[in-house]
Amino acid sequence: MVFTTDGELANQLMHPRFEVEREYAVRVLGELTEDMIAQLLSGVELDDGPAQLQSCFAAGGEGANRWYRVVIKEGRKREVRRLFEHFGLTVSRLTRIRFGPIALPPQLRRGQKMELDDDLVARVMEWAGMAPSPRRQMRGVPDKHTRKPRMR
Repeated sequence: MVFTTDGELANQLMHPRFEVEREYAVRVLGELTEDMIAQLLSGVELDDGPAQLQSCFAAGGEGANRWYRVVIKEGRKREVRRLFEHFGLTVSRLTRIRFGPIALPPQLRRGQKMELDDDLVARVMEWAGMAPSPRRQMRGVPDKHTRKPRMR
């Protein structure tokens, strides 16, 4: 999840017309064939219209479970799960690992949170074609020559 108080940035990230990539790690009970992957990449018909993956590749697994990394640009309700269910496969684990330019840090565990540093926020704003907000510009990080000594 990404939380922001910047409505314009939130709109850039979430509105379907901007086609922001969402990358997922998907654990599936079963295995996709090359033909199934080709169909997912070219598009399949779901109840609410056509859907397709931008990319899909195997990411390991043994026994009954297989892992895949998939990228999608829409994000309709349960779309990734429904795409796999189209082929009779059950998704047993689904984790979003990237949302646009923001990747999930591997050291971040379930229930933990992390605030993005100013540099990463600036890169996300640039990616979205937006200037940093005036509040963030004012907050700026002082350079070492203008920094006042800390009082203890």
